[in-house]
Amino acid sequence: MEVTPYHSEKINLGEFSISDFVSVIFPGSQAKMREAAQIILRELLEEQKTISEIVEKNNLPRGTAYDAANKLQRLGILDKEGKYAPMRISSKFSLSLERLAVWYRAQFSVKKRG
Repeated sequence: MEVTPYHSEKINLGEFSISDFVSVIFPGSQAKMREAAQIILRELLEEQKTISEIVEKNNLPRGTAYDAANKLQRLGILDKEGKYAPMRISSKFSLSLERLAVWYRAQFSVKKRG
């Protein structure tokens, strides 16, 4: 994960997009993973689906799509009820970031800004 002041400024200006979010999660030369992750997230914003359904609908490379989905799931961005249940957007990621921010400010004595 790679968050830069540039990303922070885009968030402040209301210009941060799903594409920007995915570039934070998949930095560097992971173009295929970024593309698959964007499609997965856009599809799941509409409704819960299995990765297989998303792969078939969007003609994605199966291995890349599953790798991207697994990373998104490990980070708490996606989750599902059971092994074969459809995926959905999770609230765990934002909660983890909020907790990490509190810890970071306390650990490094950083004051919260505006």
